[in-house]
Amino acid sequence: MVTASEQKERLEILDALRGFALLGILLANILYWSGWSAMTLEQKVAFAGADAVEWQYRFHHLFIDGKFYTIFSLLFGAGFALQIARLSSRGVDGLRIYRRRVLVLLGMGIVHSLLIWDGDILTLYALLGLLLPFFFRWSERQLLITASILIFVVPIAGAWAFARLGWEPHQYLFAISNSIAESLGADTSPDKALEWFRRDDVAGWASWQLSGTPYSWALRIESWRIPKVLGIMLIGLVVGRQLASDSLLGNRRLLWQVLASGLAIGLPASVAYALIPDLGQEDWLSAIGTVPLALAYAAAFVLVWPRARPLLKQFGPVGRMALTSYLTHSLLGVIFFFGIGFGLAGAFGPLAFYAIALLIFSAQVLFSKWWLRRHEQGPMEAFWRRATYAPLVHPAGA
Repeated sequence: MVTASEQKERLEILDALRGFALLGILLANILYWSGWSAMTLEQKVAFAGADAVEWQYRFHHLFIDGKFYTIFSLLFGAGFALQIARLSSRGVDGLRIYRRRVLVLLGMGIVHSLLIWDGDILTLYALLGLLLPFFFRWSERQLLITASILIFVVPIAGAWAFARLGWEPHQYLFAISNSIAESLGADTSPDKALEWFRRDDVAGWASWQLSGTPYSWALRIESWRIPKVLGIMLIGLVVGRQLASDSLLGNRRLLWQVLASGLAIGLPASVAYALIPDLGQEDWLSAIGTVPLALAYAAAFVLVWPRARPLLKQFGPVGRMALTSYLTHSLLGVIFFFGIGFGLAGAFGPLAFYAIALLIFSAQVLFSKWWLRRHEQGPMEAFWRRATYAPLVHPAGA
């Protein structure tokens, strides 16, 4: 039986790991908000120099690209398993409550995508989260085999098959995105993207925002992110079951095996991914390297926790307020970098925009600590809970 202190320790580690994942997601997304992703290679070189462009590309592809959304997706799946176990132990219809919770998340994701940032991940998580109950009673072996197929086989075989057939379904969404933007008076030429991003008129913002959602989904289809994220969530479901039975965090042998195998598989592929120019998440090196290396990150985090707890627990408050923190990233990105805000997109090179990301996260650590000393949950977490349970007759304790 899991004691109260063991359960508290488990939650503390998961919150800290979630906060760590949010830092990595912020470091990835700052490329977008800073305007770096909107610049052509020639514009980047002219602004920051060829050396800065090269090290930023290698740093991003080796250490960041895809790794932290993998950890976040893993924790989403684990959270599903833990929530169902907790609610079921109290005699509550856990699946019913879970579905309501995910539908609320879907609503928040749609609003976030259309009004704040088209790169929203909440909508994708919610849609895939609605599928998790279908896998709920599968064995761990079935889950892991299916996850491996979704993460490794489907993207590589699918990309090969589509190339052979000459079929590019993402191009339809790219065309829709461009059509929406051009109908609203935007210039969609690649060398005008940064200029468009910085437009300070409502029409410019609307053309960017409304065309952004189909563009973002086109990128997800092109990179095969949808099956990969579902596969990662299935691994998370296995992780959640083991956490619920308290058979994972103390199993250091298993954690060392995950770390070693993750580095052995993920590191060489990720190094190659970082050294070869012009590769994206649709490339087979990314498909092979990203998830194993991300799992190695997570295993290393848990392994060093006993010795590094005073340092690593600083991620915990942000992890407890993950939804609030994630949405705050987007709001700050709009305010500081968009043309309708301060219009600072394109004003910073790699060192500067990574430093800005670290400053934002540091401020979130301080704010989260302050908030949680006064409240049980973050503001968006509290809203999420109320919206989930408000119509229910017996929400207490769930």
